[in-house]
Amino acid sequence: MRDAAADGVIVTAKLMRTLDETECKRRNALSRTAPGLTLAQGVVVTVVETFGANEAFLVEFNTQARAKADACDWMGVLYPTEIEMLGAGPARN
Repeated sequence: MRDAAADGVIVTAKLMRTLDETECKRRNALSRTAPGLTLAQGVVVTVVETFGANEAFLVEFNTQARAKADACDWMGVLYPTEIEMLGAGPARN
């Protein structure tokens, strides 16, 4: 397992398919999910961890343009067929 931000960069990816409310609840790694939360195709997520040789990715999603530190609206595992890597930028403080 590799921490995607270990090198001081934030890696982002674009969702390639929609996750409906049921799937968001089922796949959420957080203790709760906001009612009605869906992830639409094209939303940008932050890659938090990479599993194996890019076999899966732990990602987080925030509905706010600017996320609070140590908080997100949704976190779960997505697979290479579900996301398109966008690149990396400097870590946010």
